Parts: sequence; structure tokens; C-alpha cells
Amino acid sequence: MPQLEFGRAGVCQSLLILLASTLAASVSSRSADAQYNPAESPPPNGVGATPSAGFPNSGYPDPGDEPPVSLGIGSPTAGYQPQTMRPPAYGPPGSAGLDVSGASAGNRSMLFPGDRGKPIVDVRIVGNRNVKEDTIMSYLRTRADRLFDPEIVQADKRRLQKSGLFADTNVLTQNVDGGLLVTFQVFERPTLRYIKFHGNRGLSDKALLKESGLTVGDALHTFSIQEARRKTEELYHRKGFPQARVTIREGEDRSDQGAVFSISEGPMQRIVDVEFVGNTIASDSRLKTQIQSKPDFIPYLALFRGKVDRDKIDQDVGTLTAYYRNLGFFRARIARELNFDETQQWLKLKFVIDEGPRYQIRNVSVIGNTRFDSETLLSQLRLASGEFFDAGKMQRDQSTLTDIYGGLGHVFADIKADPRFLDEGNQLDLIYNITEGQQFRVGKINVHVSGEYPHTRESVVLDRISIRPGDIVDVREVRASERRLKASQLFETDPASGKSPRIVIQPPNLEDVDEFVAEKPRYSGIRGQSPDADGVPAVVNVYVTPRSRR
Repeated sequence: MPQLEFGRAGVCQSLLILLASTLAASVSSRSADAQYNPAESPPPNGVGATPSAGFPNSGYPDPGDEPPVSLGIGSPTAGYQPQTMRPPAYGPPGSAGLDVSGASAGNRSMLFPGDRGKPIVDVRIVGNRNVKEDTIMSYLRTRADRLFDPEIVQADKRRLQKSGLFADTNVLTQNVDGGLLVTFQVFERPTLRYIKFHGNRGLSDKALLKESGLTVGDALHTFSIQEARRKTEELYHRKGFPQARVTIREGEDRSDQGAVFSISEGPMQRIVDVEFVGNTIASDSRLKTQIQSKPDFIPYLALFRGKVDRDKIDQDVGTLTAYYRNLGFFRARIARELNFDETQQWLKLKFVIDEGPRYQIRNVSVIGNTRFDSETLLSQLRLASGEFFDAGKMQRDQSTLTDIYGGLGHVFADIKADPRFLDEGNQLDLIYNITEGQQFRVGKINVHVSGEYPHTRESVVLDRISIRPGDIVDVREVRASERRLKASQLFETDPASGKSPRIVIQPPNLEDVDEFVAEKPRYSGIRGQSPDADGVPAVVNVYVTPRSRR
């Protein structure tokens, strides 16, 4: 310690020397504390991480006293002794956590550049308790018998993290005979041990659980819990509880073991009456057939079943708007008023309608037609000049034009209706744009029999259709043939399952045309058609499923 001098000048000088000595000692102490001592604490995760006990039952030799590897992240401290790395435990409170300690000092971080290009002997997964190894391997591109590539391993690790199945992952390598052993350590997220709903009276636990999408055993993920809350609340709103609120009591903290939702249902609201104001073209009864929001009163039970669903009410506004515009009220506007009673349980629903002007057709025309003259086509239409626009009639006229062309082999004719609004008055011009396409005649007829009895004879099917090779394709005859097949009761007629008899006209390719010409099919002589009739031969496919004989 420096000698202190007395006197004013001596005291000042002594104090300065003492202060400098104290600062130097403090700096030296901090520098000593900053040095990393591996003997007292494990190395940072991913930097020279070396689990201690080797890979049990792996069949690979323990590298033993192989010296630690420098990863270029800083020089190892002198006197470094490998220590056991214990990854963080992910498990329920009070449990021992997940022990994935594995290899000896020969394990290396996946970032070690000296491993690049070495052959991979095996890829191991450790730490998984609930996620199957095959599921984990599906995320990996690192495989045995390939060369080690740090970039691929990094990408594998990112995919595992993004899967949402794991809270953390780590990758270790070990030199073994013939190359490298690559080990993926995974730390699974906590799993849902239970799912509970508190406060629900109007809806059952089973209905709420199904809507939430959660399952016991799934990974406890914050996003999934929040999404389940949103779905549950929306279900309540659809079922007549528009004031219902769902909150999360458990499931957002890492220490939680399950999901618990607290539900405040509020009063169930029902529709007691629906009223329309401003409608002149359609009656209240007619408009009620267009909407979903109704009282639905059961007289003999004195029970109202019509629950308030604000989403359906908004959909009804759109439905009514479309209904009016289909009748030519293109400027129609619909609003709705919700009038609840004092208890907030009974609703009188009112739709306020501003119909606006109704548009009239000034002129109807067709363009693109060469097979028929315009007068012939227009004479078959229901909508004419001077009438009010009607979308239903317009669609029926489109079908009429399609059938006219389809009856003469133009089975792929394209008819598009084009209403064009005029600047003056509430009028429009209606134009049908026709693309006639090619004319087709019947070429090959292929019968496709499926189901339990695929050996049904083709003649059973062909005898019930009225089209033959060489005929000009007539879509009306095709539809009539389909009806006969359905009415025969020999075949399944369930459109929902796709088993109903159907006939499909398929445009041929060039090979089909050449083959059809080479065969020179026999003309049937039906309906007075000429064997030299124009038209490209089309392939006709008939699909049937015989009925069960039980």
C-alpha cells in the first residue's frame, strides 16, 4: 500500500494515489470474474456442447478422450475440462424433465466446418416422448449414406422449429467408424392433459370440444388455444348467444398442463317477428321464403326456435338484394333494424327496402350466329323488347339457345348473356353472344361398368340409349337416354355418391378421328340422317353402376 503524506498538498496527493489503486483493483477483479470457468458451470448451448455419458445402446464406440473442438467462436479457456450439458427440461411442474444427455467429448456442434463432406453413418432422434420418430424424420433431409452438409442440417432444424411440435431442438455430431453419427435432440412442447369448459349451459361440452378443434394429447401451443377460443365464441354467436364471451383461464403459460375456457353466455336471443317495409313488387310471404332468419314458431309446443344469428341476418340482407336485382331493380338497397325487448331476449327483425327503379329491356339481339338466322333464334326466347328484366327468364333463354345448337351436334356451343345498361332512362340492351363451336356426330361408344358386378353385358346398356355411331349428337336424346337408364332400376341412382348413370360427350383427338374413319362404322339409319353427314366424331362414354342383387 502506498505511503500517505500529511499536509494539504500531501493529503491531496495521497488521496489521488489511493483512488487510483482502488480503481485498478476493481478492474482486475471484474476481469477475473469475466473469465469463463467450465469447471463451475456448463458451456453455453450449442458451443462445444458435450453430453457426458455416451450414446447408450447405440452400437458405436465412445471416442474417449478426444480433445475438445474449437468452433471459431472463441478460444477455449486454458484448463478446459468437458462437462455434462443438460438441456432445459420441458415437462409438467415437479417432473424430472426430459433427459437427453448423450455422447462423450467427441460430440460436435453442427456448425463445425470440419464435418462437411463426411459420410453420415446414421441419424438418431432422442428426446421424443409423444411425437413419433417417423413424424420427426419426415421433416429432415439429412439421411444416412449421404454426405454431411451443415446448411441442410440447419434447414432441418428450422423445419422442426416451425412444425410447432417442439420448444427447442439441438443437433450433435460424433465421429464413429466410417463417418459421422448425427443426433437430433428434440425438446417437446407440453401436451394438453385436459380440456375444460366452465360456465356453459346452453351448449354441451361435446359440442364445444368438437368446435374448438383441440384434442387431449396435442402439443400445447398458444396459437391453437387462442384459435379454439375464437371458434368457441363464434359457435355461441351462431347458436343464438350474440353476447357470449369466452376467455382463456389456462393454456397460455408454459407451466400450464391443459386448456380451460371460461364462458359467459349471456341471454339466448330469439326472433319473435320479421317485418318488411317498402316492398311493392313482392309480398312479405314471398320475401320470407328468401331469408334464413325467421321466428320458426311451433304452435302446439308454443315454442320459438328461431335463434338470433347476426351473420345470418347479414347474409339475408345480401340475399334480398340479389333477389331484387334479379328482377331488374339494380339500384335496390336493403337495411335491417334489430329491436329487442327490455329483457334483450326477444327480437323483432325489420328489413327496410328501397327498391329503386326497375330496368326495362329496350332491345334483344344475338351475335356470332351463322348456323341459324337471328329471327329464328329470337322467336324462341321468352324475354322480348319492352319487358322488364328478369334474370330467371334470361337464364332459361340461354338454356333454350344451348338446346337448339346442341340438337344439331354443336354440343359445346357457348352462349353468354350480356346486359348492357344505357345512359338514358332505366333501360338496357340484352345481347346473347354465341360461340357455335364444331358440330359433332357419335363416334365410339364406351360403356364403363363399375361396382360389384363389372361384368354386366354392354348390350344391356346400349339397348337403353337412343344414340348410335354415325348419328349427329343431340343433347336432348342424350338426356332422354340418361333418364331411361335411371328408370330401368338396373343401376344405382345416387347422384350424391356419383353412382347415377351418366353420359359424357368427349371431344376426340386426332388419333380417334383417324381410327374412326378407318373403321367406317355401320350407319344405323335412325331418324333419316345421312351417313355422309357433317361433323367430327366424338367419343361417347356411358358410366353405370349395377344395383346390388341382394
